[in-house]
Amino acid sequence: MKTCVILNPAAGRGAAGRARYELEQALRRAGVDYTLMVTHARGGAVELAAQAVEQGFGCVAAAGGDGTVNEVVNGILAARQAGAGDAALGLLPLGTGCDFAKMFPGFDTGGLPGMAYRLAAGRMTSVDVGAISVESGGLELHRVFINGLGAGIDAQVAVEVQNLPGLTGLAAYIVASLRALATYKPAVMSVRYDGKEVHKRLFFATVASGRWQGGGFLLTPAARLDDELLDLCIVPKLRLDEVIRYYPRLFDGSHVELRQIITATVQRVEIASPAPFPVATDGEVLTTDARRVCVDVLPRAMRVVV
Repeated sequence: MKTCVILNPAAGRGAAGRARYELEQALRRAGVDYTLMVTHARGGAVELAAQAVEQGFGCVAAAGGDGTVNEVVNGILAARQAGAGDAALGLLPLGTGCDFAKMFPGFDTGGLPGMAYRLAAGRMTSVDVGAISVESGGLELHRVFINGLGAGIDAQVAVEVQNLPGLTGLAAYIVASLRALATYKPAVMSVRYDGKEVHKRLFFATVASGRWQGGGFLLTPAARLDDELLDLCIVPKLRLDEVIRYYPRLFDGSHVELRQIITATVQRVEIASPAPFPVATDGEVLTTDARRVCVDVLPRAMRVVV
């Protein structure tokens, strides 16, 4: 299968760029028929992925973090919607979080050579995608995500991560979450889903297809990639002593057992607030002044080489 590898050299605080030689060696040894393209700016992988589909590549592989995966998925779907063709998504996780790849057991086994051999084998599965529209600054933004969307303090964590250039992986997200907790002011938000509505001051609302976000926080532990549903987790504003007690439970998913936490599986959800709030998709900040977000599931809309 002809594969376009899109490398984001800035992913993982530059680790992806430094791994380029090793990556290409692994791809050649695995026998992957590939062409390498390199992004040079945020959003660049969207355009490159769309171009790859138009050029007839059967697979577009994201070499980077969850943000790179998100851009490649948006590019593939944009090309598909324009009638330019279609392609499967390949994964070469080299970024800070790489939460989506965690959904496939053993994906990191064998390092880059193992990932390259997965691409060469070409085994595929189909997964759900979340389609979103966001009202922000008088504009309406349309995007998709493949792992998760955060509205509230979890999106603010993504903002804080950008200000921590010296940290990577889970450590970056832990420090960022503590900084966000110290400064974030929960707003009154309305979350509507399946004929229900939650209207209260919230820390965050997460809508996800995958289980992990933020480099290792198990926010939606029951989520499945192919159940044609999205998992919703709503966390209301908590007292400081509750935050201290409950914070560790985000790592093993046991926070969903707390009486304050609201969870559901949904096909559509709407999050709104009179006060602006941050939104992040697949770990990347989409906006910091959203007023309304609508999310719909696109059942099994993306083929992934696993």
